[in-house]
Amino acid sequence: MSTLIEPGSPNDYRWPAEWEPQAAIWFAWPCRDDLWSSAIEAVREQLVQLYQLAAQFQAVHVLCPKALQADCRARLQLSEVAGNIHFFDYQTDDVWCRDFIPIFLQHRTQPKLRLCDWRFNAWGEKFEAYQRDDACGQWLAQQLKLERSASSFILEGGAVESNGAGIVLSTKPVLYNANRNAGWTREAIDQSLLQSLSAQKLYSLPQGLYNDDTDGHVDNVARFCAEDRLLLAQDCSNLGGNRQGLQKNFERAADFKTLDGRVIERLSLPLPDPIFHQGEQLAASYLNFIFLNGAVIVPTFSQSDNDQAALQRFQAYFPDRAVHGFDCSLLLREGGALHCLSQHQPACFVEQLDRACPK
Repeated sequence: MSTLIEPGSPNDYRWPAEWEPQAAIWFAWPCRDDLWSSAIEAVREQLVQLYQLAAQFQAVHVLCPKALQADCRARLQLSEVAGNIHFFDYQTDDVWCRDFIPIFLQHRTQPKLRLCDWRFNAWGEKFEAYQRDDACGQWLAQQLKLERSASSFILEGGAVESNGAGIVLSTKPVLYNANRNAGWTREAIDQSLLQSLSAQKLYSLPQGLYNDDTDGHVDNVARFCAEDRLLLAQDCSNLGGNRQGLQKNFERAADFKTLDGRVIERLSLPLPDPIFHQGEQLAASYLNFIFLNGAVIVPTFSQSDNDQAALQRFQAYFPDRAVHGFDCSLLLREGGALHCLSQHQPACFVEQLDRACPK
């Protein structure tokens, strides 16, 4: 299914692709010990390593309450890139920034950004504590002195993907799930999504990953790597319940075209072997990677052969970028990986970047 609206958004903004130049990448420091049980210290150490890796390529912004900043800074003391890591005094409910930090839109002709903010309800009210995450957009707009377009529409950033040229990609199990926007027609959902993101066409895939707590976010099954190239997850094991659904996605994507009519090339990327924790299959995917300036950071899962094969594919797909693997085996137990943990801020203009990077 696709939905088309006439170009010429009233706000003249666009949603840039993630491979375009970035000013910063955002993360949230884990504040709640109850979410990670005895693994919280290991998780914090791992996130510090991730911040340091990302800071080799660009500014890293961390949402972290004042009371916990000293702990994080102490872990960074010997880092050569610590000066690239900046803290913002905000306490979140969880660490999954992709889903509650608003999407940064870029003006088509002027050097300025706008926040596209929506309501967040913890993936269909699966968890009680989400009020701070839901309020983050309003706080961030004030902090960065950015315009903010707010909507009553419920959405998560991991549920939508952009090719940077007017196309939005999502999945039906998330976009049309009654636990987000009950009472909304599909037409109303499509129109609200396209208008808020200043896009012209929406494509939706039939399936997300099996047993994904988000109901099937697109960033685990399909990611644009160019305006006319789409990476699609493939299940080669036939053991984890994903094979049939991902094949349906691949077939559906055969109809995808750019706004000027070019066929979007499909590239397949195998999933890791099924991963289980406490008897439950986890939603593991190499597609939950992040773009940085000059780099791609890819989640790995302690599967030597599969991880190496995935990294080799990424290097072939992105020959001009450094490709780094980052072990997400522990992080995955709480339901996500690198893309879920982060939100990218596009590069725009110097004055705005200076305000966004307090020392």
